[in-house]
Amino acid sequence: MIRPPRGLRARLLAALLLVWALGAAAVVVFLALQSVSSSEMLEDASLPTQARAVIRTMRFDAAGHLVFVGLPERWEAAYHDHDGAYFALYDARGTRIAHSPNLKRPLPLVPLAPGEAFSPLRLEGPKQDLAVTARAPHGYVLIAARANPAREDQELLDQLTDFTPALLFVVVALAGLVVAWRVAGWSLRPLERAAREAAAIGPERLAARLTTADLPEEVLPLAEAINRGLDRVAAAYESEKRFTAQAAHALRTPLAVLDLRLQRAEQGGQVDWPAVRADLAELNRLIAGLLVLARADRAALFRAPEEVNLSRLVREAAAAFAPRLEAAGRTIEVAAPSAPVLVSGDAGELRELVYALIDNALTHGAGRVDLALRAEPDAVVLTVADQGSGVLEAAREQVFERFHKEDAASAGAGLGLAIVRQTARAHGGEARFADAAIIEVRLPSRASG
Repeated sequence: MIRPPRGLRARLLAALLLVWALGAAAVVVFLALQSVSSSEMLEDASLPTQARAVIRTMRFDAAGHLVFVGLPERWEAAYHDHDGAYFALYDARGTRIAHSPNLKRPLPLVPLAPGEAFSPLRLEGPKQDLAVTARAPHGYVLIAARANPAREDQELLDQLTDFTPALLFVVVALAGLVVAWRVAGWSLRPLERAAREAAAIGPERLAARLTTADLPEEVLPLAEAINRGLDRVAAAYESEKRFTAQAAHALRTPLAVLDLRLQRAEQGGQVDWPAVRADLAELNRLIAGLLVLARADRAALFRAPEEVNLSRLVREAAAAFAPRLEAAGRTIEVAAPSAPVLVSGDAGELRELVYALIDNALTHGAGRVDLALRAEPDAVVLTVADQGSGVLEAAREQVFERFHKEDAASAGAGLGLAIVRQTARAHGGEARFADAAIIEVRLPSRASG
C-alpha cells in the first residue's frame, strides 16, 4: 500500500504533478482531434488514387468510345458498400454513362480547368462526402467520392474544434483548482485537529498533548516543541502546587509560635524580644530557603545556562563564611585548582548550593570544614567534610528531603541539603553522602574555552 507523502512540499508537488498530468492528457486529446483532421487529409489524398484505379480499368475502341469500365479489385468492396466509396463517369457532352453499383444519387459534374488533371477536393451532398473530379482519356470525366459520416455536421464540428484549446484550458484549470483545494484541506486537517487539542488543554487537562500522527513534516518539529513546552509547564505547575503545600506546612509552626509569644506579651504586658527576634530570624531563614528551592525548581525547567567558574565561586563562598566560622571558633580549608573549573549553569543558584553545604557543616557539624574541588574527565566533584559524627547510613537519604531534620531540636529549617540536591539535579548532577560526614556533589564539566 502506497503511503501518502507527509510533507507539505511533497503534497504540493504531488498536486502539481497531478495537474501537469491533467494538462498532458488535455494536450493528448487536442492532438488526437488534430490528428482527425490530418487523417481526413490523408483520406482526401487517396481520392486521386481511387480515380486513377478506375481510369486504368477503362477500355476504348479505335474511335475513342468507351466500351468497358470495371471495378478495381482493391476498391470493389467499397463500391458495393452504401457508406463506402463510389464514382460516376461522364462523357465529353456531360452525360453520365457509368457509375459504381452503390451510387444512390447523382454526383454533379464539376468541370476541370484547362490543363487540370484533378480538381481541388470538395464536399458533396448533405453528408458532406469527399469528392474530386479527374480527367480521363478521350474527353471523359470521372467523379470519385468517398463517404464521410464524421462530417455530417461540419459547421458545428468546426466551431467545436476552434474552441477546443479554450475548453481544454478551462477544464484543466478547474480540475487544478479542485485538486489544490482538496490537497490543501487534506494537509491542513491535522493542523485543525491540533488546534482543537491545544484549545482543550487547561489546568484540569495538563496531561493532554497534541497528537503528532499525520502532521506534515514541516509542522512536526513545532508540535513536538509545543508538547515539550507543555511537559515543562505541567512539571512547573505540579512543582508550584507541591511548593505551596510545603511552604504552608513549614510556615505554620513558626508563625504559631510567634503568635503565641505575642498573645502572652499582650496579656502580660512584657515582650520577650530576644525570643521574638529569634522567631523572626527563623522565619527569614525559612522563607529564604523556600525561595532558593523555588528558583531551583524553576531553573530545572526553564534555565538559560551560562559558563560558571566553580573554582572562583567556591573560594568566594568560603571567604563569605569565614567571619561566622571564626565567631564559632572554627576554621575552613579550601582545596581548589587555581585554573578555572568550568561548569554550565546559573551562577546564583550554584552559589546558593555552596552556601548551603557550608552552612550545613557549620550548623550540624563540628571542627574544621574542608571544602575541596577537583576536575575529572567528565565531571566536576565538590566535597564538603567536617569533623563531626556525621549522619548514620540509614538516614542519609532522608536528610535530603525538604523540611527533614535528623534532630528536631537542632537549628535550621531542614532545607539546606534539599537545596543542595535540587540545585545539583537541576544542573544535571547529583548530591550524596560519600561518608558519614562527607557530602559529595558531582556536576557535568564544561571544557575551558
